[in-house]
Amino acid sequence: MKFKLSKKPKKEFLLSFAIILCGNLLGIAMFLRENSASAAQSLPRRDFGQGAYEETLRISTEKGTEEIQITVEEQQYSSSQIQAYLKEAYSFLSKWYQKNISDKDHLKKDLELPSSLDQNPVTFFWSTNAPDLLSWEGKLGDHIPSEGKQVTLRCTLSLGENELVWEKTPTVFPPSLSETQQLEKSIQQEAENISDKTGKELLLPSVVQGREIRYYLSQNRDSWVICLLSLVLGLSIFPLAKEKEKQKQAKRSRQMLRDYPDIIQKLILFLKAGLSIRKSIERLADDYLKRKEFSLTETRYAYEELVRTALEMERGIYEKDAYERLGRRCGLAEYKVLSVLLVQNLKKGNQSILELLEREAVSAGEERLRRARIQGEEASTKLLLPMILQLLVVFIILMVPAFINFF
Repeated sequence: MKFKLSKKPKKEFLLSFAIILCGNLLGIAMFLRENSASAAQSLPRRDFGQGAYEETLRISTEKGTEEIQITVEEQQYSSSQIQAYLKEAYSFLSKWYQKNISDKDHLKKDLELPSSLDQNPVTFFWSTNAPDLLSWEGKLGDHIPSEGKQVTLRCTLSLGENELVWEKTPTVFPPSLSETQQLEKSIQQEAENISDKTGKELLLPSVVQGREIRYYLSQNRDSWVICLLSLVLGLSIFPLAKEKEKQKQAKRSRQMLRDYPDIIQKLILFLKAGLSIRKSIERLADDYLKRKEFSLTETRYAYEELVRTALEMERGIYEKDAYERLGRRCGLAEYKVLSVLLVQNLKKGNQSILELLEREAVSAGEERLRRARIQGEEASTKLLLPMILQLLVVFIILMVPAFINFF
């Protein structure tokens, strides 16, 4: 027995081949990098302040190969480099002070004290001689006298064991408050004065700065959010209902297309048994109702239309009109063709209806196979995304440990 390879390789084979190929390429790249970096002539030092580290080396001597550990100290600066960095930081602080403090050395707002300088390893340490007036974070205190008071602002610039002190003596004043902030401060002071600190409540003054004040608890204003959400949800009902109706119609059409070949075959069977077209329609409707009564089948839209057609003919509607209504209600090209064949049969007789229905049955069967292939391809396409995600997960599992070891 001879075996032949399939012309189209399976997706599992392609996925497995891609994983093996990528893993091997990554391994080869790391192997080449390891070999190219194995002959070390020097070891890089870490920047100043990052500390020393140990590197494991494999050495080869006349006696064989051994592993040793070498300590690599951090990079050091020369005395001239250190002085240059300190002077640069000192000059930066002087310019910063001129930019943030008035010409009269008056300070009336909080300061954002710089903690470092780009491309400069100098460390900044801030302090003041009066933290209650000006904190080490640059925040003004609450009890600054109105006439102002001088405070020594000091920054120690440090680089290794070398230090340089930058110092200024600005006069701090109470921060400038807006009208609302001043009123808030007055209310707070007045409330503290009229309230008993041992009590369970803080009394609020009714008159402050000669103005009568009423207080209300501030609450979250979420009412407009509720109104907006209700509006959005209310308006979204219409497109959702339209989409739902569209999906229902699509489901109805797919089901009717699946039932169409069966209906044609049953009509052919009844006609060969000697029944007329009308009796065949009535027999199809009657069998469907019996199966549905005993829960042997679910609601089938095509058969529901046949039941409706049989009822119309029973109530006195002409067969021709009933068949035409059947095609219009179904709204599908296949059922319109069936409607035309049934109407033509009434006009020309039963001579050619059986042959036409057999041709239609063959066409319907081929169409069913075509739709089955399309659905299979759609299902395969939907599975493509999960397969890609699985491939990404495999890549991550392979690459993350490799990169961790690499770096």
